Amino acid sequence: MKNLISLKAVALFVSMLACSVTFSGCSDEDSDSIQAEVVFADDVNLTIINQGEFSIELEQGYSIIPFEIKSNSEWEISFLFENDNTFCFAYPNKGKGNATVHLCVNKNSSDERCTGKMHVVFPEGSTKSKIVHLSQKGNIDNDKNDEFDDLYADFYTTFSCFECGNPITIHIFDVYKDGCVTCPWCELEIPYEKILKKMYNLK
Repeated sequence: MKNLISLKAVALFVSMLACSVTFSGCSDEDSDSIQAEVVFADDVNLTIINQGEFSIELEQGYSIIPFEIKSNSEWEISFLFENDNTFCFAYPNKGKGNATVHLCVNKNSSDERCTGKMHVVFPEGSTKSKIVHLSQKGNIDNDKNDEFDDLYADFYTTFSCFECGNPITIHIFDVYKDGCVTCPWCELEIPYEKILKKMYNLK
């Protein structure tokens, strides 16, 4: 009787082990089927570190760098900045499938460089996630900084309030910092995502 119980226990263990291997195998196969590419234009100052890591040298002034995500799964973008100095953001910062993402870079008015990392994560295939090391020039890297002052105006925009129709003038990085803008006429709070779409004709 004891031998029969032991045999049943062994059979149950082997069955559980087989199921475990099968689930693990399915997970690996699912990961292999995930497409996860991050593609920058040729004119971006990009250095390839390895298959999953890149570095980008950013100019000191304001800029918008579009890049492509080619994927058949969900993706999400997050940032890790040194000294909590938020000098850029991505729009959109998450989605599913192929997309054009805009890396929006603030002006660096300090002497030192701004540095950080942009993580492009594919939850369904985490091993295919990408890391982009970001380094932005500071005053110490440029002899002439007056040329960047005029660029500030490029990031101002005036648009009609979605509620009352009156004009609102904002700077995009102020909106990003605050998360929204309040219409001075009707006090409607408008999120920065909606303003970005308006500014850059994004979908």
